[in-house]
Amino acid sequence: LQQGYAVRVAADPSFPIKSLLEVFLAAATQFSAEYQRRGWTNVWVRDVDFVVAGILTAVYGKYASMWKVAKTTQSGTTTAIHDTQQQQQDPRWGNLIVPTNAFQPFLLDGTTRPTIRQRLGSFLVPIVPLFRAGVCAGWVGYGMTSLLMALRSIWIPQYRAATQTVNIVYASLYTGCFMAVVSNVRYQLLQGIVEPLVDSGLRRVSWLR
Repeated sequence: LQQGYAVRVAADPSFPIKSLLEVFLAAATQFSAEYQRRGWTNVWVRDVDFVVAGILTAVYGKYASMWKVAKTTQSGTTTAIHDTQQQQQDPRWGNLIVPTNAFQPFLLDGTTRPTIRQRLGSFLVPIVPLFRAGVCAGWVGYGMTSLLMALRSIWIPQYRAATQTVNIVYASLYTGCFMAVVSNVRYQLLQGIVEPLVDSGLRRVSWLR
């Protein structure tokens, strides 16, 4: 985890700030959705446990997507890594070494330019890990919500949930597929193209340097 963080910061020095911003936006958008669904009073009092479960699930899912496809490089890192260790850490599609982000300029070594085939592989490598993370996030989030609803129905017979009961298996599979495809492509584009353009534009503003 420490080495993974180091190579991401080396590729993008603003990665820590972007991480905090991503967590904040994920929590804020999920809270807004819960507020629209449940109302102000219920968000803070009656359904606060459901809201917390939803926010934690959203934060985990979105940050996992961001982390998995973030640009990486070992150029400029202070940790000494042997060539054999580096090869083991390189993301691979079969025997093909690929960058963690399809649009980053170099592979993990910081010097080798990725080929078109390697860049396409960058979209395939995160599919299984992101699907797994999405299934886990959905299972925990929807499972926790369903459990809380069941317990409340037992303890408070007159309780009526503001949301409908969902099939946990289907919801978890849907979350996994969403992260593997939609979140994968979205964060590849966001971190590989959009953010560098924004960063380049901000560097030209003298008072922001």
